[in-house]
Amino acid sequence: MPSPFDIAAAKASSAIDRVFGEEEGFELIGMAEQDDVNLPRGIDASRPAFTITGAYRAPSESKFMQARSPFQEDRAPKVAVSAPHVSFASASLRWPLQPKDVVVRNRTGEQFEITKTLPDGAARTIVHMTARRRSDI
Repeated sequence: MPSPFDIAAAKASSAIDRVFGEEEGFELIGMAEQDDVNLPRGIDASRPAFTITGAYRAPSESKFMQARSPFQEDRAPKVAVSAPHVSFASASLRWPLQPKDVVVRNRTGEQFEITKTLPDGAARTIVHMTARRRSDI
């Protein structure tokens, strides 16, 4: 029998998907190393692609670094203070996510590469991503 905490976590997770989840969903594509080290990673046939509902969080805006004077320097570099990430219900994942797997945001067609996956301690998995520059899938 599940504990009251597990029941509450499952209800909270479904509420997150209902309120913040994107109806179009995200396609998860497993990637694997090729036999030749010079080839790019290819689609992993042992982990079939599937679509899942998730709550996407866009990266924050880029901003200029703090200047040492009251005037902003013209050549001050811009920095991004966060990266995009998405949260999925852990029970809905069909296979464990790995770094370098691909996430396609169906709403916009953007492609991301997974950099890190972390459980949130309840019923969801937080996936940190980086944008892919080229679409070779």
